[in-house]
Amino acid sequence: MRIAYFLLAVFWQTPAHHTIFVVDKVTQVSTASNQTLGTQTQVIQQDHHSAPVVMAEFSKKCPAVSFTQYRSAADFILQTQPGGSTLTDPKGSVLYVSPAKNLGNMVKDVCKFITSR
Repeated sequence: MRIAYFLLAVFWQTPAHHTIFVVDKVTQVSTASNQTLGTQTQVIQQDHHSAPVVMAEFSKKCPAVSFTQYRSAADFILQTQPGGSTLTDPKGSVLYVSPAKNLGNMVKDVCKFITSR
């Protein structure tokens, strides 16, 4: 009976949980509208934050991670750019670079790396 409990404990371990700080990239998005009959032009500038989109995708596809607002409390720092992402430790050492061009593939790559640690 002890062997059964031991085997159950070995195979039924909860996965390691890691905390990520996502570097937020803010880009300004401008939209313009022009009325062809009039002379009114309206330009609207908005900020687009990348971190909420990245965190939402991780939340859906990678349950082994959670997020923090504090860089010092994170196990990993994730910085995304168009065409790839870089995962570092809190000291700045590069641990993994994902060449994935779309968000879903990047999340899959980074999640696989994190859960293997």
